[in-house]
Amino acid sequence: MRKILGGSTAMALAALVAATAPQAALAQKAPSYKFSKKVQPLLADAQKKQQAGDAQGALAVLDQADAVADKNADDAYMIAMLRLNSAIALKDNALIEKSLEGAIATGRLDPAEELKFRRNLGALALQRNDYQKATTEFERVIAANPSDYDLMVEVAEIQRRQGQEQKAVATLNQAIAAKAAAGQKADESWYRRALAIAYDKKLPAEIVTTSEQLLQAYPGATNWRDVLVIFRDSGKFDDQGNLDILRLMRANAALTGERDYAEYAETAALRGFPGESKSVLDEGISKGALQTGKPLVKELQAAVNPKVASDKASLAGLEKESAASKTGRTALGTADAYLGYGEYAKAAALYKMALEKGGVDADTVNTRLGFALGKTGDKAGAEAALKAVSGAPRNQLAKYYLIWLGNQG
Repeated sequence: MRKILGGSTAMALAALVAATAPQAALAQKAPSYKFSKKVQPLLADAQKKQQAGDAQGALAVLDQADAVADKNADDAYMIAMLRLNSAIALKDNALIEKSLEGAIATGRLDPAEELKFRRNLGALALQRNDYQKATTEFERVIAANPSDYDLMVEVAEIQRRQGQEQKAVATLNQAIAAKAAAGQKADESWYRRALAIAYDKKLPAEIVTTSEQLLQAYPGATNWRDVLVIFRDSGKFDDQGNLDILRLMRANAALTGERDYAEYAETAALRGFPGESKSVLDEGISKGALQTGKPLVKELQAAVNPKVASDKASLAGLEKESAASKTGRTALGTADAYLGYGEYAKAAALYKMALEKGGVDADTVNTRLGFALGKTGDKAGAEAALKAVSGAPRNQLAKYYLIWLGNQG
């Protein structure tokens, strides 16, 4: 058997395992093999036929060797490996799987090589849509190699195809966490995929965790808009809540197109904040999102522009009225107006007054107080205010504001 055992390797099998499976260089370092007397000549004959290009003939001989009743583990291992050679040459995926499984079953593969074989088995199973087997094989690889992040992402997609969306999100989070533990940043697509799966299948808890992770890792305008639109669509918000979502979108440059700017400007106008409405209209026009010739824009401008001067002039008197009032309602309305004009320090002071006097929704006030303080640079005060928001769904909105706050310089 010198041809099998000669040189530094028992054999070198380098080939494409399957059309869509990964390439595998399946090589074995030469240990000390002990073949049985009945099997050894058959192995030599099979290898000779392979070297002559007769893969099918080699398989016939290997079937004879496999039929030997008292063959040992080395026999079984080499039969499997030579059969794998022929299977690859014939591009017979079913036989490739059988050969890989046979080689693993002998226990003669070292751990690294067994992982390669199992990865190939998973890829072949995936090619024929056997998701259960693919998942089983890939999970074994991941268990032995927790740093195989890309394979975790592949497993998550398989789980999604099987209708196991919660498991898919968990697996993607596992990949993200494993990469972070290794001091590396996960791909943005992993976060977005986890959020998309959670949103498509309406998984509330998973939507929350994946959206927060996405914004913390990749706080770009597109991600902010996607997350906040999903959040708004999944919750029940009145105009006040919607206004605070739109404010956060604007703070993250996440307003896009006519719809966003027009909705924001119209909502602010309806709530009695002409200054904020005008500011949003002007921004939308300057960015090309709004066209001054369109009827909707003309109507909004006609409704709010004439009110701005008198509204702003009334604020000083409203401040005095707020201080004299027994409740915080006037202080809240005045603070909101100052917020719309970008006078954040005055807004913050009035929001605090509103909380002290009471008679207002504390969660709404603390959300806006946190935003105003964040704009003034008082991050500690802003964080305290936002963390004081406790009622759903504003408590989750406050968490998004906290992520925005953490991104401030």
